[in-house]
Amino acid sequence: MGSGGTVPAAYGLSDASGNFTSHAFVWAGRAWQEITGAAQVCLATHASTQHLHWIATHARRWSGPISVAVYAAGREYVIAAGMVSYLRQCVDGVEARVSFHLVHPRGHPPESPRSLPPVVTCGKAEEVNRIMVAAVGLTPQRYPRYPQNLLRNMAWRACHTPHVFNVDVDMIPVPAMYPRLSDFLASRVVCGRCAFVVPVYEVSSKVSEPPRDKMALLRLLLSGKARRFHLKVYQKNQGNSHLEHWEVERLSMFNQFQPFSVLFNISTYEEFWEPVLILPRGSPPFDERFIGYGFTRSSQVYELHVRGFHFGVLDEAFLTHLGFQTTATYTSTRFAQIEINHIRYQMFKKELHARLSLPQPPPLSAPASRVAARIRLMLKGANSRGP
Repeated sequence: MGSGGTVPAAYGLSDASGNFTSHAFVWAGRAWQEITGAAQVCLATHASTQHLHWIATHARRWSGPISVAVYAAGREYVIAAGMVSYLRQCVDGVEARVSFHLVHPRGHPPESPRSLPPVVTCGKAEEVNRIMVAAVGLTPQRYPRYPQNLLRNMAWRACHTPHVFNVDVDMIPVPAMYPRLSDFLASRVVCGRCAFVVPVYEVSSKVSEPPRDKMALLRLLLSGKARRFHLKVYQKNQGNSHLEHWEVERLSMFNQFQPFSVLFNISTYEEFWEPVLILPRGSPPFDERFIGYGFTRSSQVYELHVRGFHFGVLDEAFLTHLGFQTTATYTSTRFAQIEINHIRYQMFKKELHARLSLPQPPPLSAPASRVAARIRLMLKGANSRGP
């Protein structure tokens, strides 16, 4: 830490683009070495400062190590520090087994706090987070873009476990997932090219508590209060997971303490598939050229596919996302970022095929109005904040 309790930018590591700086273990879990040394799997996630409240839910539902990459520009560092302090004080397990890392834009290093966030009691994490953001404010940026894949890799590389479970911060695991998953992984020889698929579902915001097991989720599906993630936004997101085969009842579902198992293997591949995966430590990382929205996860899955990874869907593990997703909430900035990343995706594929001595991929259809997309990004970029 530098003067005023901040992290000196000069001590950070620059990313390949030179636009972002990373600092590992700014707030390390007190028992991180011991916990990760004995663990089969680590949960890796990322968040902007206004979404750090989700870590409270993760800590309550995931009893193993958690690695969090936090994106904080300028004065937002004060929010990050305040929320980490709150989480460590008020949520069991955070201080011991959750490690926080920091990523910031090169032009917006951590700022020394002029005043600290208001002292809060151990109330609801979301409300505490809202109070801190309101008190400190977000750092204005002319063209802000959230470096999802840089953050995902930052959290991943800090895990040091045989497997990593890389999730978005608002995707919540089912309770008892960590011990059941650990027992499953411990019973197998580590497979360097095995990827385990964890289904993701959206749950209506009218549901007060995320489902605690698969039976509860199936009941929500039958009542229309849950649906497959991004079903109404982009069906290819989960389409190749063939969740119609997962949404079945089994006798084992009445024993919530036995290890998970692979329900079925996936032999097909559909481009732009975006499953959430449990991967062995040495798997290909996320490609960090993808910044903002679009192709951030599907690009990694494409590389896993061409490298010959095998995909198996776990029987009772799942994640839930609160609220039904629709494109109605998407800003013009988001659409512009998707279109620009569409161009990057074609470049990514060409480079990957050349590196692996594969035939060049066929060209993708051109995104609508590339020039207009860039203009919209420049004009509307200030509206974009990360998860």
